[in-house]
Amino acid sequence: MDAQLMRELEELGGEILPNSLRECDEIIIDQPSFSARIALWGGHLVSFVPAGQPDLLFQSANEGAQTRFGRRHFGVPVCWPWFGSNVEDEDLPAHGLARYFRWQLVEVGRFKNGDVKIVIRLASEDHPLIEEMWPYAFELRQVFRLGDGFSINFSAANLTDKPMPISEALHTYFHIGDTQSAEVHGLEGVKYVDKFDDNAISKQSGVVSPCEALDRVYLNAPDVLELHDPVFKRKFVVASEGAQSTVLWNPGEALAKLRTDMEEGDYRQFVCVETANALDNQYEIPAGEMHQLRLTVHAEATSQD
Repeated sequence: MDAQLMRELEELGGEILPNSLRECDEIIIDQPSFSARIALWGGHLVSFVPAGQPDLLFQSANEGAQTRFGRRHFGVPVCWPWFGSNVEDEDLPAHGLARYFRWQLVEVGRFKNGDVKIVIRLASEDHPLIEEMWPYAFELRQVFRLGDGFSINFSAANLTDKPMPISEALHTYFHIGDTQSAEVHGLEGVKYVDKFDDNAISKQSGVVSPCEALDRVYLNAPDVLELHDPVFKRKFVVASEGAQSTVLWNPGEALAKLRTDMEEGDYRQFVCVETANALDNQYEIPAGEMHQLRLTVHAEATSQD
């Protein structure tokens, strides 16, 4: 890694854990108000811990299959350039390519208000296997802003001379005390496709609770949602830009027991609220152009009563 980047990272109270996850480095940031981890494997924001609080993000202790496309359930995976299964080739890995390859650290610094800035990059030209699997040249960047909460500005540049079809998600695993009591607010009246009900189309009535056994794609969803967690006595305010869909996912007890990449009881500790463009909200990036997807998360304390 570039010596200048290493010095700049150390000035932020950061360090590199070499080859710590799938033979890729992890970036550790330790500040008075928070600590964070970013894995260069897949470009995951793994952890964000505000001082005195539990981690905002869930990490399963189960490491999953140790294969090229073995998944892990933690942090904020990037699902790109397709969400879910590839409709043209079912042999391609679920949820795209970005989450399975090594990203590069390209910039370290601070924003004007003092928030930490970390920029990482994934380019198709750096990975011959990507070029074999996906017939479009691209460059992806994630700009992490870490301070009072976190934000991820994800950009995808189409470097080809033809439109690039995209469905995508920032697949955030929010760490909660118990799915039974958690609630998602802000989706009232929004239509969704229920994958656990043979893709039936329904309309959300009231808040979403309990937050388990869910696999729903909310179409044309609002830009701001709230996830309420009475166990940890906090709520997440989740804001997005450049996204038309919101995906809620939790496998529930029955399906969790069938999985080999998840520990027993994990499903009670997270709900995925995903910033997405999926199903009817997928789109094309015109030749030579770029699309941005932004996620901003703040956690606020709620009543102690």
